[in-house]
Amino acid sequence: MSCVAENSKAVSQSWLPSTGAALGWIVGRVGAIGRAISGRRVLRELASFDDRMLRDIGLSRNDLRSAAAEPLYRDPTALLAGRVDQSLDGRTARTRLLGPVRGNVISY
Repeated sequence: MSCVAENSKAVSQSWLPSTGAALGWIVGRVGAIGRAISGRRVLRELASFDDRMLRDIGLSRNDLRSAAAEPLYRDPTALLAGRVDQSLDGRTARTRLLGPVRGNVISY
């Protein structure tokens, strides 16, 4: 009888890691879908900005179109963040080459 009890205990513990991994995968997928939905909201908000405002944050309308073309389960803001990083790298390179842009500074 003790062999049966030990055997059933071993069997019941053997499926725990696979169940835990499956549950972890499901939770991860649900989280990814939630981030994608949130990212779509951000994308809609960015689409309401005018071109000057988008340019100020390092984006263009084409960047928004590219992000909107991502699959629905993927977060479009990840693509936009990469585009902003590329834009900022370009601005940094221009600043090194041309020097800082000097504008009218108002001090109080």
